[in-house]
Amino acid sequence: MKSCYLIAAALALVPTASLAQSTEDATFSGVKIGASLDYRWHDGDYSLPRIATRIDEKRGGIGYRAHIGYDAQIGSAFVIGGEAGFGRGGKTLRTESVAGDYSIKPRWNWDASGRVGVLPAPSVLLYGRAGYSWLRVREKTDFRDIALKDKESSATEGGILYGGGIETAISSGYFLRAEYDRVNYGDGFKSSKILLGMSVGF
Repeated sequence: MKSCYLIAAALALVPTASLAQSTEDATFSGVKIGASLDYRWHDGDYSLPRIATRIDEKRGGIGYRAHIGYDAQIGSAFVIGGEAGFGRGGKTLRTESVAGDYSIKPRWNWDASGRVGVLPAPSVLLYGRAGYSWLRVREKTDFRDIALKDKESSATEGGILYGGGIETAISSGYFLRAEYDRVNYGDGFKSSKILLGMSVGF
């Protein structure tokens, strides 16, 4: 439900008058805000010496993201821009051993990136994206030995973000996008997502 509220709030800021204009008048230049829904996977593959095992699990779940950015269209062929976003989603990864249980839960994430694209048609943009992403996670270790105190902590993981997608102008000031992103947070923890979103331009 939270994701629906975020998307509705973003779209409520859009002036509806631009819907009457045709895609022939569309330009990718300008400030954009928007929101997206995604399916994201978190992949953990690293050692857990506290409970004498390792986690090797990949799980997917629904997520959402809001973004704001600026694009500059260069002639009729190229677009360059920058974007910042934040979101949340994905499922908890878990493993267990004779010594205890371990879990890592993804929470809020935020990112900053640039993109470069080409226009095969006036209203269609094919682009690549690169930047940096941060992810808050909560880790918990429950020991079987009652003499040991359970461990719980929060941390921020950071890593290089890269990906690409397609964006199309459905009318002047309104854009739909489909995109794939991947982040390697290091130490055996990775994330990837496929998203569908909408942006509005000003």
